[in-house]
Amino acid sequence: MAVGWLTALKVIPWADVIEAAPGLAKSAKGFFKRTQEGVAPATDSAAMPPTGAEDSLTHAMQRIAALESRLTQTDERQQAAAALIDTLASQNARLVTAVDALDKRCQGLKVVLCLVAVVAVGALVWAVVGTR
Repeated sequence: MAVGWLTALKVIPWADVIEAAPGLAKSAKGFFKRTQEGVAPATDSAAMPPTGAEDSLTHAMQRIAALESRLTQTDERQQAAAALIDTLASQNARLVTAVDALDKRCQGLKVVLCLVAVVAVGALVWAVVGTR
């Protein structure tokens, strides 16, 4: 079983994994911080009802600007999340490829092991029968 782990450790492109790890960690931390930030608290002008028509228009424009800002932030977060997911998916695909290669090598080793066992049993039988 230890041979399988050693082979797995040799086949995985660790240079690529190690190279990508700091960037992934930084992106994940940044994404986590951005998603944990609460919604910006309402300004005093948003909490107070407008008194006149001009104040009402100003208030509506401020709310529209605040909503546009929040929409822009949401879009940036979504793009960051998509980039992070794309990077993770790429790394996952490389790992799956490495594991697939390991599986094929393991199957080949099983065939070779069976052949060696057959040859060993044949040699043992030949040695026993040949001495009689």
